[in-house]
Amino acid sequence: MPLKLEEVRDEQDFDQISPMLYAAFGQPYNSLRRWFMPVHTTVEAAIEASKQRAIKNWKAHENLHWVKVTDPESGQIIGAAEWEIREQVDNTNEPQQPINARWHIEGSEEKEFTGKLLTSLKGFMKERMTRPHLELEQLVVHPDHRNQGAGRMLTEWGIQKGDELGLESCVEAVLSAVPIYEKLGYGNVDGLDPDVSVANPSKKWQEYAADDLRVALMWRPACHNYREGTDRAPWLSV
Repeated sequence: MPLKLEEVRDEQDFDQISPMLYAAFGQPYNSLRRWFMPVHTTVEAAIEASKQRAIKNWKAHENLHWVKVTDPESGQIIGAAEWEIREQVDNTNEPQQPINARWHIEGSEEKEFTGKLLTSLKGFMKERMTRPHLELEQLVVHPDHRNQGAGRMLTEWGIQKGDELGLESCVEAVLSAVPIYEKLGYGNVDGLDPDVSVANPSKKWQEYAADDLRVALMWRPACHNYREGTDRAPWLSV
């Protein structure tokens, strides 16, 4: 039976999605997982805390859309993605405000580092994606169900939605995922090595910063796949 793609409507779906996020971002290793899903006590507690944050954020923002791919035979969710539809982009001239990583322990270096990392990542996107657009915030496929088409289905949901609305789309991708998005119609048009520098960093901070935190900005124009040598990202066209 073919895989089934649909939008998430029930928060109980996150009972499957959140553990899958943790597992998939460890195979292969994604350096951003420790900052978005920190383990303070147990992995189970970290997954539960991440799940509650995701549900709260999803319910609070109508422009956030989670989509899922289900294996009809088992009923298991094998992939999921979070798309944000920004039909209006406000405050494009204002600098990115510092982000408070409240899900980390107050006063910890991990919290401070995460805030600085996220501020750099969000500021990078804010400076570039100043027009209405869709952003793929995260995408995950269960390690046991890769190469079955789920990732393509989840990405194409946003591509089709963008084409319906006449909007471009983008994703901040870890470098290992760049070839995947290129096959799906995105161009690798920009990149960031996040600024996490501080004065007199501790050994722990230096360890954090030594990880590969680079991301590529994958961009697709409105209503057609990226064309190398023809399409140029708007922020690079001046």
